[in-house]
Amino acid sequence: MATRAPFGGDLVTATSSCVGHHSTVISMEPNERTPLLATGTVRPASLPAIYTKECLNWRIIGLLLMFIAGLVLSIYLLWRQTYEMLDNGYKLNLMRHDIWSRAQLADQALLEAEKVVNVFITHTASEECNENCADLLHNMQRKYLGELPFNFLMAGDCETYEARGWQYASSYGTLPSASSLVLAFVGDFSLRIPSTCQLQMARALLWESQRRLKLQPHYQLYVVRNVSRSEGDADALHRHLQNWPLYAGQRKVM
Repeated sequence: MATRAPFGGDLVTATSSCVGHHSTVISMEPNERTPLLATGTVRPASLPAIYTKECLNWRIIGLLLMFIAGLVLSIYLLWRQTYEMLDNGYKLNLMRHDIWSRAQLADQALLEAEKVVNVFITHTASEECNENCADLLHNMQRKYLGELPFNFLMAGDCETYEARGWQYASSYGTLPSASSLVLAFVGDFSLRIPSTCQLQMARALLWESQRRLKLQPHYQLYVVRNVSRSEGDADALHRHLQNWPLYAGQRKVM
């Protein structure tokens, strides 16, 4: 934009901007009424360098912010990967209740996840299975005249069967069902421990229960022994689970 100066000479206005910062440079162009300006014309030669430095500073700030954002993202992804590795590396094979079970749960007491602070583990003291485990569980349901009293069962086919699940309270003995998950290994483990895959499923189920916020992090783990069967009921299972994290003792039921 050019403007005639009131005392003679051309007033030239130039505008420079950098990241929202606007600057104006004014110079006088010489003419016949301002002859002295011909040898000493004011030029903004050094000013653009100042603005270029300002632009450079804004670019440095932008790059620094990008670097910080990338660093924060990297830390988050590392934390996420570490958190996901906190599980024991076992994948939970969960057979949902509506897929395998023939029992109804309509009138069962509900389980409140924020109150679940206990895990009770026992065995069914029945025959074992490596395949067609749903058929075995159906036979057990007929014995109980309804759904099995456990929340989950770990069978020899490396499947975890949802009975009462995370939604309904168990009904096993005199255990505090409103604040507990009751898990059972399918088979008799008084003399020997469950198979490797059954133990892995139990560990995976505990981790998954916490991940879904269905089990409080600092729960207590108990082994349940039904002494009405024998004094040595679930002995081998008990000895093995004593070494698990958060083990708190045993419970005897009749």
